[in-house]
Amino acid sequence: MTEIEVFRMTPQVGKYYETANYIRREGRYPSERYFTTIPPTYVGKYIRHEQYGYGDGGRHYAIFDNSGVEITVTYNYEGTTCFREVIKSKL
Repeated sequence: MTEIEVFRMTPQVGKYYETANYIRREGRYPSERYFTTIPPTYVGKYIRHEQYGYGDGGRHYAIFDNSGVEITVTYNYEGTTCFREVIKSKL
């Protein structure tokens, strides 16, 4: 299966994204690259970030609007949650 490059980034409000967890990384910080063989899932336009708790008990969420439906992406504890920016007109 073909690998797709994904990015550990903070989404920007108003831009459109798809998400996937990376399964392989290469390089060293700050030049690391992340890859997955799992097809990314389109989540829509980023609208906000929510955070509850702190430390190991903290949870972080990225909230997206996908044609009027709120989609919540939970950042996982392992730190493998990634995004790719997409152009809405090409969807």
